[in-house]
Amino acid sequence: MRDRRQIRTSGLLKADYGNAKKILKGHARIAAGFSGVCMTASISTESVPPRLLEFEGACNFRDIGGYAAMNGRQVRWGQVYRTGVLSYFTDQDHPSLLQLGVRAICDLRRDEERAREPTRWPDAAVVPMIWEDGNAPTIRGFAAQRTRDAAGMYESMLELYRALPAWMAPRIRGLFECIATGKAPVVVHCSAGKDRTGLAIAVLLSALGVARETIIEDYLITNRAGDFEQFIVTRQGQLGLGDAHQPLLAMPEDMRRVLFAADATYLQAAFDCIDRKYDGIDGYLSTSVRIGDDTLATLRKHMLT
Repeated sequence: MRDRRQIRTSGLLKADYGNAKKILKGHARIAAGFSGVCMTASISTESVPPRLLEFEGACNFRDIGGYAAMNGRQVRWGQVYRTGVLSYFTDQDHPSLLQLGVRAICDLRRDEERAREPTRWPDAAVVPMIWEDGNAPTIRGFAAQRTRDAAGMYESMLELYRALPAWMAPRIRGLFECIATGKAPVVVHCSAGKDRTGLAIAVLLSALGVARETIIEDYLITNRAGDFEQFIVTRQGQLGLGDAHQPLLAMPEDMRRVLFAADATYLQAAFDCIDRKYDGIDGYLSTSVRIGDDTLATLRKHMLT
């Protein structure tokens, strides 16, 4: 019997509307209808695995498999999943999560985020990989130096993405080594599964030879994979969290729309930084991430079919 899953989201920015519509045309398995800024996508798993996985306690949980890669090959399904916070899974989610066979979790968040919203994975044997904060760039830090409006938030997001490649290098190295040593399937996540996760997955797909246009399209799926702001608002009480623990939610609505959106120019700002500072992905991987050719070859063996 055909398995169909409904994904609903609202609040797409006008700038992302055309991009999202273009993406849908490129994925025949997704049938979507647009009504204003609301969209419903119906995904069939009859012929291929689903890209968007639906769980009661998760938002933006996706498989990165299926994309065309180098030398006519394809990214394997069921090896790397990208998502947001892993704190709110329900008992009903557990059987499906266990079926994924996850062996590792790459938690890209900072210490304070992990303490506030701890990972609750149903298999206790799967221990999240974590890293020191270092001089972590934060959107709050950048926004504090800008005007308190949508334009200021947009510039802050661009600054954040320009700062992420250098700070994320140890985390990306850990992800690559995890896959290369056979510890996949792996879940890669941050809070919303958009910014830090978006960069990590963009670098991984780039290393696999996926076209940059396709990588940006994958990033933009976040805009229809769930309403992260609403997800958090409706679940804070589960961990005893109040609004003081989510100060970004206190921002004006126009600023929050910019903050919570996936905008192609954000990810492009990170790519431009990588191209300018490191002469492209290869230079970034070798000099900043510090991944050797042997590890990279092994990773590709695991990830490509």
